[in-house]
Amino acid sequence: MAVDQDWTNVWPAAATFKPSVVPLPVRQGYIKNKSENDGVPPVKHGNAELMKIPNFFHLTPAHIKKQCAAIKKFCTKWPENLSEELCDKLFPVEIATSNYLRSGSSLRDFKARVVTLKVKLSVLDLDDHGRDKMKRLLKRRYDEKTDTITFVAHRCPLRKQNYDYAMYLLTAAYFESCKTESWESDKTEEDMETYLWEKTRARKKLLQLLDRIRKTSEDPPSYLRNMPEELPEESIAELECVQDYKKAMTEMHNSQESLNSIERYKESVKRILGLESTEDEKKESRVC
Repeated sequence: MAVDQDWTNVWPAAATFKPSVVPLPVRQGYIKNKSENDGVPPVKHGNAELMKIPNFFHLTPAHIKKQCAAIKKFCTKWPENLSEELCDKLFPVEIATSNYLRSGSSLRDFKARVVTLKVKLSVLDLDDHGRDKMKRLLKRRYDEKTDTITFVAHRCPLRKQNYDYAMYLLTAAYFESCKTESWESDKTEEDMETYLWEKTRARKKLLQLLDRIRKTSEDPPSYLRNMPEELPEESIAELECVQDYKKAMTEMHNSQESLNSIERYKESVKRILGLESTEDEKKESRVC
């Protein structure tokens, strides 16, 4: 074989090993001792071991490049506007499977049956109760850091069966989370996994305090002035300073405590009480 010959034409497809064609000093085989065959494995000529096993001489980088160029005309250009965020929005469910190549009497591999399903909890149409219940049902199958639900199905012998089983698990968990059992009404604030501002006593007490200040104080904070006498609590809850206090409290309870979160909590309390920070205090907080 000529040195400059195109290998893709010499070995275009999968074929049994041919010693006269492969320009490599390939050796394979077993020797009982160093005296047999001068202590080295048999050469490629007349070597039955090389003919038994599959080879990848038809999948060299040159082959792959040539095959990709041939099928390129059948491919369409990837949409420029289809970003990763848009992909997550349009295709929220991610299915992962694996294929295996092996040398044996069968091309099937039992590990190829495994199906992994991933989906973010945020894309499911669930309220606070549903999300909390879903987390409790899934336990280790839910990753709090990435907000990802993961189901690994491998009980059934076929991949299609495991795919259907994984989809069934997701469907069953979703509709079970939407249910509200009678005993769930006994759940108290201490039983909550996360801090929910709308269901805490702190929210009710704060709204009552602001309503009392608005009605009885001679010099209420500026945001409480010029308000009608009869004002529902929900209107007070929508005030900007109350929303800032809500975010600060939620961050303090649900996230790791830091100097920034404490500072935001302090400033929100000052705004609610009408105690605006002076310039010196602001400079001091920036230094800290």
